[in-house]
Amino acid sequence: MIDVTEYIGLPFESGGRGPRYDCWGIIRRVYADHLDIELPLHTGYADTLTDDTSRLMVAARSEWREVTDPEPWDVVMFNVDGKPNHIGLVIAPGLMLHTTRHKDACIESFSAPQWRDRLEGIYRYDHDCRPPEPGSL
Repeated sequence: MIDVTEYIGLPFESGGRGPRYDCWGIIRRVYADHLDIELPLHTGYADTLTDDTSRLMVAARSEWREVTDPEPWDVVMFNVDGKPNHIGLVIAPGLMLHTTRHKDACIESFSAPQWRDRLEGIYRYDHDCRPPEPGSL
């Protein structure tokens, strides 16, 4: 499990990269703080409203691949209002950190009906710098 308690309650702002965050901004912040990885910026929240799932990941100029079994550090993407326009960071089995225009940063189950039925894809950032799982050394 990724410890994200310090991010709970950070306020939402469309296009926010700090101190207020949108869904991509909060993921960038956690990756930077925990993995020392600077995920690229994209032109803002509007990209998620117009691009399809795979194009969003390409627009981020990162190496993402689609997976079927979510693990911590993966990104879950959701189709809301008929298009892929929301992402969350998997922090533990079935749980994500995310923020929306209706909620500040929070932990929520992505298997809850309001999210499960909208799941568009699960993506993994291809990098070799993820910290080892406790007890795996």
